[in-house]
Amino acid sequence: MSTLSQTKRCEGLTLAELAVLALIAGILGLLLFLRLTDGRERGGLNRANCLSNLKQIGLAIAMYAQDNENRCPMDATTPTLVGSLRLLTNFVTAARVVHCLGDSRRQVRKMDDWAEVTAKNVGYSYVPNLIWKADTNAIVALDRIYATKAGSPWPSDGNHRGVGGNILFSDGRVAWHAKLPSALTNKDGREIVLSP
Repeated sequence: MSTLSQTKRCEGLTLAELAVLALIAGILGLLLFLRLTDGRERGGLNRANCLSNLKQIGLAIAMYAQDNENRCPMDATTPTLVGSLRLLTNFVTAARVVHCLGDSRRQVRKMDDWAEVTAKNVGYSYVPNLIWKADTNAIVALDRIYATKAGSPWPSDGNHRGVGGNILFSDGRVAWHAKLPSALTNKDGREIVLSP
């Protein structure tokens, strides 16, 4: 061994050993950082996917309403969530748009056919018996929620863990809200929401 490498060895670690340790520490730090931010990042991706789904649902409802005297889909006098959403089959081919990837309570699987849509895999709530664009602030569909009162929070086990939710308004826009900005009411002013 040369005198130089013996000196470096006596002082502690060689430069190569220090570089390896720094690399290992960097990798461990990166893994820890990714683990800590994984839930938040996934939530952000799920939120964007959810917003896209609600936009597609909004477009389908607009097309349905255009063919049905501006009425939003409603399968019966006493409407059901799945039945009302299935009325969109002629306007949306991908049934998976009714499933939010962030909804941990729903069965996570891709739905290729509307016959596969059930209350167990729908991730959104729906306000039935509305007129499309009659009131541009009327809420038509939104992340799964059970409350109907203005100011209500999303459930902690909801699509985005209670931090907020995407809302489809009757003018077609979709926006994120921490709490319900207005009551969920039908065209007659009755508070109602169909939730899975």
